Amino acid sequence: MSDRIQQIEAYVRQTMSAVDTPDLRIAHDFKHVDRVRRWALRIARGEGIAALEPVEAAALLHDIGLTRLSTDQRSRHARVGAEMAAQFLRERRLFSSLEIEAISNAIAYHSAPGGGGSFAELLRDADKLDALGAVGLMRACTSRYARPEYDPDNVKGDTWQMTMQQFERRFTQGRGIGAYILDQVNFQISFYGELHTETARQLAQPLVEFMRAFVVQLEAEINASRDI
Repeated sequence: MSDRIQQIEAYVRQTMSAVDTPDLRIAHDFKHVDRVRRWALRIARGEGIAALEPVEAAALLHDIGLTRLSTDQRSRHARVGAEMAAQFLRERRLFSSLEIEAISNAIAYHSAPGGGGSFAELLRDADKLDALGAVGLMRACTSRYARPEYDPDNVKGDTWQMTMQQFERRFTQGRGIGAYILDQVNFQISFYGELHTETARQLAQPLVEFMRAFVVQLEAEINASRDI
């Protein structure tokens, strides 16, 4: 690990550890940041990107904006984080002006449905990969812990096999993701259709299959128990 990446990691760890909000404690702590960093590097290598340190820096800093905002302001964290990242990188002179602009732009767009160019797309893919597989199931359960697990009369839920576009229509209608933890799981499964890079799609395929198999198995077990 280079000196500048060590400086960035230390800054992120220190900044995040000083804040105690649900978004950071439950689903966006440094463990999440570190996993996104590793996914981002794997995607970058798979896509033939030679300059890995800007990618690693953006991944480490991508959720730093959450430390400045309350939970109900979370939608602004990408823009706030981009400003914080640019200021920190400029003060430490860790990258060139062009590199800092690219890093902050990727952070600013990492949670947007589109825009920001290929660097932002890579970071979005890495962030989405961390919502899939066993880790994704764990995050769905912990982030929605206050909700009931499933509808006993419709275990998979009305959101089963919905696309992101269908979820977005629900949001527009004010219906949200759904009332159950399994609706959150179904929402995260829909991320697969939104991945941009071929490398991310290849990495995500077995993770999504695992999540789908979990939902199918859960339904089978719950329905079988009624016959006992």
